[in-house]
Amino acid sequence: MQLPISENDTSTNNVQEPSWFNMSRWDRIVCFGVCLVGSIVFFVICFALFPVLALRPRKFAILWSLGSLLFVLSFGCLQGPMNYLMHLVSLNRLPFTLAYFGSIALTLVFSLGKRSPILTILACVVQIVAAIWYTVSYFPMGTQGMRVAGRFGARRVYSWLDS
Repeated sequence: MQLPISENDTSTNNVQEPSWFNMSRWDRIVCFGVCLVGSIVFFVICFALFPVLALRPRKFAILWSLGSLLFVLSFGCLQGPMNYLMHLVSLNRLPFTLAYFGSIALTLVFSLGKRSPILTILACVVQIVAAIWYTVSYFPMGTQGMRVAGRFGARRVYSWLDS
């Protein structure tokens, strides 16, 4: 199973996986399911702790980041690590990859290293936006829909601020 690298990609070039990456279809599905369920568990814990966000944003951010990493890892298991890596660093996906993994890294640095609640929350918001962008971009017309919705929202905010 291979994700297209671009919207016009019809090629079926698979990258040959090293022998220690070879997994049967069943193993890939099981790995996908375990990672996806793990990410859902982390996200559910995050939503359960959402009222505590004002008091403990670092805990929320760490759990959210772990859930995000498991979510991305699950699709890497399903498609194969090398194919998925090539997909993530393709020209169309590179902005997402940099934004998403950069926001995860910044979230962890700000929450574990700097221990700054405000920077942690800011990085977490960027991470959530990148996750939404990632998810919606796989829907038909998803990217175009996000652009239209973004322009509509920006006009609403601008008119609200202007009045």
